[in-house]
Amino acid sequence: MSCTNQIDYVGDPRSNAEINSIGEQTGHCPAPQKGSKPAGTPKKPGVSCTNQIDYAGDPRSNAEINSIGEQTGHCPAPEKGSKPVGTPKKPGVSCTNQIDYAGDPRSNAEINSIGEQTGYCPPVQH
Repeated sequence: MSCTNQIDYVGDPRSNAEINSIGEQTGHCPAPQKGSKPAGTPKKPGVSCTNQIDYAGDPRSNAEINSIGEQTGHCPAPEKGSKPVGTPKKPGVSCTNQIDYAGDPRSNAEINSIGEQTGYCPPVQH
């Protein structure tokens, strides 16, 4: 069932498609946003949200986070799931040596940085 059929999003500045997409991608329906002022930090011109704010541990993809920033002009607050996302990182082994990230658009440095910061190697993105 879509998020917009489960929760009342009246007054939320996001489209139903965006709300439902967040629910599909994360497995959790986002909290409704209210008011005319978008939630989050104002986005700096020419800077993606993921380069402006540390989203380590956020279950959303960089593309989703940056898309929200482009659409609203505000970078969303980082979401921290109670359950870590990804595969536990083996001590002394980089994520890119532990998991095959072929086809993942992120750089090895970004993937390995996420692993170092969170202790979990992020899921492969396609």
